[in-house]
Amino acid sequence: MGTLQQGISVSGTIFKSYPHSRYGYGVNPISLIFEFALKNPSAIAISSGSIDITYENLVESVQLITASFISSGVRQGNVVAVATKPEFECLATLSLMQIGAVSLSATESVFKNYGKAIDQLITDGSLPVASARQITINGDFFEDLGKHRATSETAKLKTTDLVRVVFSSGTTGLPKGVPFTLENLLTRIDSARRNWMPELPFMSLLGLDTVTGMQTFFWSVINGETYFSVTSAKENLKQISDKKIKSLKTSPARLRDLVAEADVGEQRDLAIIQVAGSLLDNKLVANCQKKLGITPTYLYGSTEVGTVTRGEFKSSQPNNLGSVVSDIDLEIVDDSLNPVATNGNGKIRYRKAGMPNSYWLKNNSVETGFIDEWFYPGDLGFINDQGELVLAGRTDDVINLGGAKFNLLELDLWLQNSEMFDEVASFRVKTDEGIDEIGIAFVSANPPIPELLTRRVRAFLNDLEFKYLFRISELPRNKLGKIDRKSLTKLVSAIN
Repeated sequence: MGTLQQGISVSGTIFKSYPHSRYGYGVNPISLIFEFALKNPSAIAISSGSIDITYENLVESVQLITASFISSGVRQGNVVAVATKPEFECLATLSLMQIGAVSLSATESVFKNYGKAIDQLITDGSLPVASARQITINGDFFEDLGKHRATSETAKLKTTDLVRVVFSSGTTGLPKGVPFTLENLLTRIDSARRNWMPELPFMSLLGLDTVTGMQTFFWSVINGETYFSVTSAKENLKQISDKKIKSLKTSPARLRDLVAEADVGEQRDLAIIQVAGSLLDNKLVANCQKKLGITPTYLYGSTEVGTVTRGEFKSSQPNNLGSVVSDIDLEIVDDSLNPVATNGNGKIRYRKAGMPNSYWLKNNSVETGFIDEWFYPGDLGFINDQGELVLAGRTDDVINLGGAKFNLLELDLWLQNSEMFDEVASFRVKTDEGIDEIGIAFVSANPPIPELLTRRVRAFLNDLEFKYLFRISELPRNKLGKIDRKSLTKLVSAIN
């Protein structure tokens, strides 16, 4: 299997790379945090800009919260959803692992689709859902906390025990849960340190509800580093300066907010910005270079498997995602799942040692997901002569107009290069007869002249017409910044 055999270590051997010599099978990672806190009580565990939590305070809080959760009926193996402010979610997540429960970040969509599989809800009321078995985080909870006796006992965990579920931020509408056993979790955070934590201190601008934020959090506290909690763009920028952050990972949307807050010429230690989730555009990159002095690096991958490629942004080809990382086996295949030649366009599939083999509760589709030991993300692309992956769009964004095929991503890139817009995205509307009609949604302080836009569209594909044109305040995106084309299609329904 080539690169896969030479990639990340398989079962058990990963633990040798950890600085904690006492780690082994049956040991709960939370015990490592407890040990570190005894020797380094004043080290900062969590920093959110407005507050710093030392390892001593972290452990004291976690052990009290654990005792409270146990008294409320949380048990090992329970699936527990958390919907609270980020700082408390960090503490609750550690307490749940101490108990041996399975944690996940709650959203309305997750509850709608998976509520029956969730045993407990921990909420501060910020989520408009309720559960028959719920722990409410309010003044009464904190007042009652002092009545409990802190517990340092940790549940024994097998490497095959499920400890976390992270939901993929795909564009299908249905959230798909990616299961992390203890071994999956430790393998992924070890891989994350190698693939996208190039310099410390490191900060993720993606929260605990994303796989990047989750990995960053667990890697940081298990290894005695500081986890920097995500707040507003202004506070994030202040943390980057004050805490001398050297590298970070973010999404294009979060980067855009950060750049908007930054001042030209301000000195910072920040040297590396990595972007995942969706494509960058030349205007955002130019602003990033101007204000922060950095050209962002692409990280392409998935919640399901992890980082697949890495490469510096190329203004001449914004959809060039770079070279495949060492622990991934990637192929481009045709509709019959046969590998295609270099520069041949097709479906992207990849795999790595230690990845899951199905979604939580096995929610695969026919063409995407975990199939025969490969993961199919639903993306199209090709490998160029330099061995770089070039993205060609989504499998469900292929348009066929009178025999002429193109992908909506291709049209997006063509329109972006016109510099008529701040942001732009195309979308499809199917008529009752099954015919595809094209719509364009854009963000711009100065709307383009319709005749020039029509000319630009026809230059992309002869005789191509767009039926709908919307000027909106912002493009709808998922939590990682991917364009939500389904929401754009709904704009048409709203006016009909």
